[in-house]
Amino acid sequence: MSLVSPSPPLRELTSRQWQWIGAGFMMTFASMGGQTLFIAQFNSDIRAYFELSHGQFAGLYTIATIFSAVLIAAVGQVTDKFGPRLLAMICTIGLALMAFGMSMVNHWIFLCLILFGLRFFGQGMLPHIAQTAVARWFNRFRGRALAFSQMGYTAGEALLPFIITTALISMSWRNVWALGAGFLIVIMLPLIFFLLRDPPDGKRAKARGDINPDASEGNALTGGQWTRGKVLKDPLFYALVFGAMTLPGLITLYFFHQAHLVDVKGWSVTTYTAWFPIMSVTGVSVSILTGFLVDRFSAYRLLPFMYLPVGIACLIMANLNAEWAIPLFLLVLAMGSGMAPAVFGALWAEMYGTTHIGAVRSLAIAVMVFASAAGPGIAGGFIDLGINLEVQSWVYAAYCLAISVLYLVLQPKLVARFKKITAG
Repeated sequence: MSLVSPSPPLRELTSRQWQWIGAGFMMTFASMGGQTLFIAQFNSDIRAYFELSHGQFAGLYTIATIFSAVLIAAVGQVTDKFGPRLLAMICTIGLALMAFGMSMVNHWIFLCLILFGLRFFGQGMLPHIAQTAVARWFNRFRGRALAFSQMGYTAGEALLPFIITTALISMSWRNVWALGAGFLIVIMLPLIFFLLRDPPDGKRAKARGDINPDASEGNALTGGQWTRGKVLKDPLFYALVFGAMTLPGLITLYFFHQAHLVDVKGWSVTTYTAWFPIMSVTGVSVSILTGFLVDRFSAYRLLPFMYLPVGIACLIMANLNAEWAIPLFLLVLAMGSGMAPAVFGALWAEMYGTTHIGAVRSLAIAVMVFASAAGPGIAGGFIDLGINLEVQSWVYAAYCLAISVLYLVLQPKLVARFKKITAG
C-alpha cells in the first residue's frame, strides 16, 4: 500500500460538506474570546486595575488554564457520545457568560475563575468540538477540511487585535468585554446552530439514508482498539504530545507578554498589532497548502518541518529590534502556526483511528492547553527575575530544533503505526 495517495479536487465537496466546514470555522472564530491573543489585548488594563505584576497576572492565568486543561481531559470524550450541535451551543453560551463576567469582575479570585471559564469554553472545548467533528466526518479531504475550518482562528487573529486596540481608545476594557458577550449570543450562536443542523451522522441524515460521501472505506470508523486507557499506555503518544505542547506554549507566551515585548523592543502596541493581518494572510496560505499536503502525503510526514519556522521566529525576536522585524517575525511565526491545525487535526486520526477520536483528542487538547498556560507563566516568572523575552528566545529556538530532530528520528515508528491504522 502506497503512503502517497492522490488528493481529490475540492469541486467534489458537496454543499452540505461546505456547510460542515463552515460550522467548524464559526466555532473556531467564536473561541477567540478564550484565546490568549484576545485576552492579551487587555493585559495592561487588567494588571493596572488589580495591581498585578507581569509574573503575578501570568501566574493567575497559568493556574486558571491548568485547571481548564484538567477539566477538558476529564470531559472531552463527550464529543464521542453527544452531537456537536448541542455541545457547541452549551459552550458558546458558557463563553458568552464568562465574557460578560469579565466586564463586571472586581476581585482577583473571581478574575481567576472567569479566566478558567474563558479558557475552558474558548481555548479548549469549542475548538475541540470543531476539530473532532471535522476529523470524523472527512477522510480524503480531512487535511483541507481541517485547514478551512481552522481559518476562524485566522480571521480572529487578523481582525480582533487591531479592533480591540482601537476600541480601547474610546471605551473602557469592561465595555469591550460586554460587547463581545453580546456578539457571541446575537451573532455566533444562531450561525453555529444553523450550520450544524444536518450533520452526516445526525438523525435527519440517517432517516433519509444518506451516506457520508467522504467517509472512510466501508463507511466504518477505524482504530477501535485505541481506547483512552490504551492510548495512555502508548509511548508514542507521549512523544507526539511533547511536540504538540511546543507551538501553543511558545506562541501563547509571545502574545500574552506583548506589552512587555513592545516595551523591550521600543515599539508601540498599535504598530505591533497593526501588522497582525500579515500573520493571518500567511497563516491562511500555509494552512491551505498544508491541508493539501496532509491529504497527499499524510500529517505525520510533515511533523519535522513544522517547528523550523517557529525556531527562526524565536531567533528573529532574540536578535532584531528594528520595526521592520515585526512583520518578519509574524510572517515566519505564522508559517509554523499555520501548519498546526491541519497537521495535528489529522494526526490523531492517522495514529489512533476515528472510533475514539474525541477521547484521544481531549487528552492532546488538555496537554496543549496546559502548555499554553505554562508558557506565559514560565516566561512571566523569568521576566520578573530580569530575564526578558529577547534572552529567553535563544532557548526557545534551540528547543524547536530539538523537536524537529525528534520527529525525524521517529518517522519509522510513525510509518508503522499509520500502516496498521489504515490496514485496520
